[in-house]
Amino acid sequence: SGILRPGEPINERALSESNGLSRAPIREACRRLEQAGLVEIVVNRGAFVRTITKRAAEELCEVRLVLARHAGRLAVECMSDADIGDLARIMSAIEAAIERRDLPEFYRLNHDFHMRIIRGSGNERLAGIYEAVNKELSLFRWRALKGGIELWEAATAHREIVEALEARNVEDLLEVVQAHLEAANRRLLRTVVD
Repeated sequence: SGILRPGEPINERALSESNGLSRAPIREACRRLEQAGLVEIVVNRGAFVRTITKRAAEELCEVRLVLARHAGRLAVECMSDADIGDLARIMSAIEAAIERRDLPEFYRLNHDFHMRIIRGSGNERLAGIYEAVNKELSLFRWRALKGGIELWEAATAHREIVEALEARNVEDLLEVVQAHLEAANRRLLRTVVD
């Protein structure tokens, strides 16, 4: 959720006390977060929220854009009308979350929207790689999405993505995905400090 900043220590004792757990499950969760690229464990010092350089974030953004474009190209052919209808419903839920100013719900639905398209490509390996890249970028996303106009811009792009999928128009879809992710990447990269 962005409560802990990059480089900030993760206090196992405080987390175990506040959640009524022993420290073992907290330690195991930190190990899993390390595997996902979100936490760095330093021997004899503890776990810390991973810090990513601006260049590493730029590279992740570039990779995400390439993967999303390729997945979109495949999704035009592979997604059924029912799959696209599900996307339209998610898009409506995203707009409702924006109206309520419910940023956590927007974030969850936005992730679901994009992952439906990625998985709609029919390429599970691509989906796994995209998910891993997206997890690393989540270290910044909460700071990048503050609300307001950028959320409505995202919603407009989502609507255009659904329309391009419905029309089975690869060129329109790639154009919208490119513009949408370039805008998201610019917002995200503004929050990265070396």
